[in-house]
Amino acid sequence: MKNGIGVVKTKFGKVSGETQRGITLFRGIPYAKPPVGELRWKAPQPPAPWEGVRDCLEFSDMCIQNSGWVGMDAFRNHPQSEDCLYLNIWTPAGAEGEDLPVLFWIHGGGFQGGLGDEELYHGWDLAAKGIVVVSLNYRLGVLGFLAHPLLSRESGNGTSGNYGLLDQIAALRWVKQNIRAFGGDPNRIVLDGQSAGGMSVCSLLASPLTNGLYAGAIIQSGGPTRGRAVSLKEGEEIGERLFEKLSCKGLEELRALPAEALLKASCPEKGRLEYQPYVDGFLLPEDPYEAMVCGRIGQVPLVIGSNADEGLFAPFWGSSYGQVAESAQACFGEDTGRFMELYHITEENFARGLLDAQRDYGFLNIQTVLSRLSVLHPCPVYQYYFSEPIVLENGTFVGATHSAELFYVFHTLSIMGGSTVDGEPMKPRLGPAQYALSGQMGSYWTNFVKRGCPNAPGLPYWPAVEPGNQEYLHLKAEGPQAEGGRCPEREEFLRFHLFS
Repeated sequence: MKNGIGVVKTKFGKVSGETQRGITLFRGIPYAKPPVGELRWKAPQPPAPWEGVRDCLEFSDMCIQNSGWVGMDAFRNHPQSEDCLYLNIWTPAGAEGEDLPVLFWIHGGGFQGGLGDEELYHGWDLAAKGIVVVSLNYRLGVLGFLAHPLLSRESGNGTSGNYGLLDQIAALRWVKQNIRAFGGDPNRIVLDGQSAGGMSVCSLLASPLTNGLYAGAIIQSGGPTRGRAVSLKEGEEIGERLFEKLSCKGLEELRALPAEALLKASCPEKGRLEYQPYVDGFLLPEDPYEAMVCGRIGQVPLVIGSNADEGLFAPFWGSSYGQVAESAQACFGEDTGRFMELYHITEENFARGLLDAQRDYGFLNIQTVLSRLSVLHPCPVYQYYFSEPIVLENGTFVGATHSAELFYVFHTLSIMGGSTVDGEPMKPRLGPAQYALSGQMGSYWTNFVKRGCPNAPGLPYWPAVEPGNQEYLHLKAEGPQAEGGRCPEREEFLRFHLFS
């Protein structure tokens, strides 16, 4: 069927989807009850069964959120609601009865924003390569990550705060139970996420609640970072401050407040994210970073990577030369001068130099994790480094920024021009080389989903990380290429000061 309606029977009722170009898309399938009223700040509950056929032809509302975490067009034009626990499925038309591998996509947005159906990562083209693609919405910000002693006391397991992660696990269980009806193989589900989605994947890998639910994982520009873990006690203290700010006496009063009032009271200050996953001893027994470097994660193949022009939680920062120098002094002490020299950080060049240092920190952080995993982890691990820059038609260099690789992975380069830079429409230079790289990256990703290995005839070879061999795949329009280190002096300096 080229176009039309497809109907599938799930354990909760029948759903209908729309078929276009040989792919059937089911939009807005409920995987849990709406987390509203008494279910606000509680673990997700299974959806209520329904009679007849539920039309899944429109995307659901995204989780209500503060602005600044998705493009303003999506924020203004996409409906928002607390009733947001829905998922979307792209599957080859007529795939019922097949056993196709499944990509389970978790969106980013700092755990404060984002949505599962952003056009940037629609699954049409990846599904056309012979896999099933699933995306989801989950609770965000204060609605997804509020911890408080009263919430911990009522939970039954003595914890609170990780509702957004519990949503992801509920969606993963739903997929495990129902994906065969859509042509998917419940034993070949591969987790994939970017930014906060990548951090989510790390959390799911480290959680005992996900045992047996996945067969592989991809972590893009997020994930294992030393020193970022927040304890449940710290989370509960944040929740107590919110109670005081809102003058609430108890949970009933807090649950009665409009979501808009909660969002306004919890709007994060610049650079400070309070509502995020907590190490609670239940869902997360330990810091996901420690779990990864000690090998206490799901024993499955992994892909981990980052982009050239993004800073992944580096301990040095600043919006002026003075701030950069001050934060560098806090990190490197008497060796600050050497740091500034290595990265050519001057009053005229501090922004570029800082970005280079933050990039190297993120890259080396991943290398540190992988060097230990290569010894402890029984399955192959692959690293990538994406450097293809966004360059505008007017010659402006934007760079291989955070999220830039998503246009290539999902074959959505055609919508890059719909993005904005400083509020102005972005008109990128795109040619055959960029589209060829996108085709290669989509193939690497789908090969990994299918077989736990990204390689196939016709693609440049991507070596797995091995003890003593830190090779990675450099993704660029000139052609993907396996490489080792890049800037030995810089890497040695950061490794000695920050990772030894």
